[in-house]
Amino acid sequence: MAKRGYPRHDTVMKYLTKTQLDRFNQDGYLVIDGFLDPATVAAVEADIARKSAEASSLTGDRGSFNLEKVGDESFNKNASAKRPGMLRKIQSAVFEVPKVREVFTSTAMLDCMEDLMGPEIYYHSSKVMFKPAGGGAPKPWHQDAAYWTQYASKQITVWIAIHDANAENGCVWAIPGSHKLGLIPHKEVELQVTEAQVDLAKSIPVPVKPGGLLIFHSLVLHMSHKNTSNKDRWAIICDYDCLPNPVLDDWQGRDIPGIDERGVWPLRQGAPATV
Repeated sequence: MAKRGYPRHDTVMKYLTKTQLDRFNQDGYLVIDGFLDPATVAAVEADIARKSAEASSLTGDRGSFNLEKVGDESFNKNASAKRPGMLRKIQSAVFEVPKVREVFTSTAMLDCMEDLMGPEIYYHSSKVMFKPAGGGAPKPWHQDAAYWTQYASKQITVWIAIHDANAENGCVWAIPGSHKLGLIPHKEVELQVTEAQVDLAKSIPVPVKPGGLLIFHSLVLHMSHKNTSNKDRWAIICDYDCLPNPVLDDWQGRDIPGIDERGVWPLRQGAPATV
């Protein structure tokens, strides 16, 4: 029986090529251009805009909405918003934005995840991330696994660009191979590693075109700069687990079939196709 988690070498590939799998295992991340076609990107963008309109008058966090804060104090619920409705994040995105749920539960996405983590795939969490033009806050260096230390570090994060993500509007930067370092101690409210803990000489930008998929090992060190351009940068993010851990998002009372009484949401369960 195949082991849970990555790397994978023992099954027939459903979506990725062996070259892509080897690249992911080497660098800890992988970019796949054109994962979503332009029509799907447009539909997702429109659904995000529809949901975002509900927050247009907010000056503070409410429900799944997290706003950009004065001083870039993203985790300070008492900090004032930079301007009304200036969103930083919509948490629990698969529950809040139907088109996002369609993307993250699609056959293509789950085939891709199965190539990386095996035939048991569980939903972990999701969000829409905004980096608004002219002031979207930076995200310090961190590893996603630092937010989920109650679980084994076997999650995979997928990040899909809705707008062009480049060096000017705050694309992701990563350190190839840093997933092999293990979990590094994180500090501060935002849970981050200091630049003194990071080999900045190895960091590189990871630009992604609209519809492109960026896949992260949960231990890869990554960050993003402030958006000082005049172009927004939106992305949708989902985290998957190969272990049956409870959903981290607010799922209670949601009309979502498949979440069991433990709060575990299996998206795929089956035997691998062995070579």
